[in-house]
Amino acid sequence: MAGAQPGVHALQLKPVCVSESLKRGSRFMKWDEDSSTVTPVTLRVDPQGYFLYWTDQNKETDLLDITYIKDARTGKCTKTPKEAKLRELLDVGNLVGRIENRMLTVVTGPDMVNIQYLNFMAFQEDVAKEWADELFSLASNLLAQNMVPDAHIYLIFRMFSTDRKRVETALESCNLPFSKSIMLKGLRRVGRGKVCN
Repeated sequence: MAGAQPGVHALQLKPVCVSESLKRGSRFMKWDEDSSTVTPVTLRVDPQGYFLYWTDQNKETDLLDITYIKDARTGKCTKTPKEAKLRELLDVGNLVGRIENRMLTVVTGPDMVNIQYLNFMAFQEDVAKEWADELFSLASNLLAQNMVPDAHIYLIFRMFSTDRKRVETALESCNLPFSKSIMLKGLRRVGRGKVCN
């Protein structure tokens, strides 16, 4: 066919870009239908786009690896609270508009069979929509899903900086770069606990 281009040109790989509003965070109500609990949280994404995390009023933080997100929904495809008690806790009677337009349901799991739902309610519809769109974009980014090994090692150091010695020992035992200087130079290899050139 004249003028046909290889399929590579059709695929545009875009670098991970986290919007300022996701980095800064937004207020949500996190709810769980099984336990009928509602917790005010601030939802954020780290600047590199690795994690979705939320912090409650007691400064306790939970996080989720964004690569485990299968979908982020708002509108009619979200989960909405069915129990009257839960609806009362969310105080949905005092809000104007449709409840599902304020809901953010994050579908997560290691595969499409073993999934769970994280349920959040925003205070404005546009906030829920922005988070659903941005999270889905981050989760489906091909560059993020196929990170280079050095990025994974950097991520391990960031995650476990409070317990650095244990992480370094674990990395060293797997013959992986076990100190920040070795990891960042990228030219050295680790062998039996000694740095080799």
